[in-house]
Amino acid sequence: MSRSSLATLYVPASTNNYTQGRRGYRICKITPHHMAGKLTARQCGNIFANPNRQASANYGIGYDGEIACYVDEENRAWTSSNRENDCQAITIEVANSANGNPWPISDATWNSLVKLCVDICRRHNFRLTYDGTKNGSLTRHDMFANTNCPGQTLGGRFKELAETVNKILDGGNVTTPVQNPSVATTDNAYLVKVTATALNIRAGAGTNHNIVGCIRDKGTYTIVETQGNWGKLKSGAGWICLDYTNKVNSGNISTPPQPKTFSKGQRVTLKTSANKYCTGQTIPNSIKGKTYTIMQVGSGNTHPDGVLLKEIYSWVYKSDVQ
Repeated sequence: MSRSSLATLYVPASTNNYTQGRRGYRICKITPHHMAGKLTARQCGNIFANPNRQASANYGIGYDGEIACYVDEENRAWTSSNRENDCQAITIEVANSANGNPWPISDATWNSLVKLCVDICRRHNFRLTYDGTKNGSLTRHDMFANTNCPGQTLGGRFKELAETVNKILDGGNVTTPVQNPSVATTDNAYLVKVTATALNIRAGAGTNHNIVGCIRDKGTYTIVETQGNWGKLKSGAGWICLDYTNKVNSGNISTPPQPKTFSKGQRVTLKTSANKYCTGQTIPNSIKGKTYTIMQVGSGNTHPDGVLLKEIYSWVYKSDVQ
């Protein structure tokens, strides 16, 4: 049986829930998923042990960082809603440290994920490439199915995961970065162009701070202070990771639009271009273009990039109101 030595627990999935062998495919991909729950590695394994589940994963990492094997690597787990991907990928279920959006993960879980990916890459002789498509060697569940998996937090760190794993493969010694306020620097303001489809805004410089918003327009923003690879937005909305931006060399730094700030009781108009509620359902055309009262501004685990509109009692993205 082929499995990582990092797995300290073996909870075999029911044979009803995976395919023996990989149909001639070579292992050359990794697909991390999130469990959508604060589970231990054993609890997740017990779910796949149910013969009626019709799903499985090769590995799982609990919220405490423990690694378990559910399906040996020579077999195809049923994880990603795509036969070709699962035939080539080692799939990993990653526990959340709290329930609900943004589905956070603990440092212990992240560190175990990095170590497991390094071990898989070394044994199967490949590196991680992430280009946001299914052609990379690091793939996401939502590339193959209409799903929120791998969740906002884990999904936003795939580029970081690939870079961290590859640096270790190249001989680097990477640990979880700890942001030190004493090394913060205040630079002259400058512009950055967001390259990520969705870039979280955090209350402070680092992933240990709460998510307070999200940039979805790939727009240009002003950075007024830097701390490591984090930049503080001029608007006061919070901090963004500069790894997902490109610096703009010219332009008037006073003109770019900044993320709006919202408050309870504020009247806003729902844009006619709005598409989805924060919960994922489609917004009907009949309520677009009308003015509503903000009942609550999202923060922490409660729709951090949304506002709750009183009259329709629905969460919508901040970027969809004006």
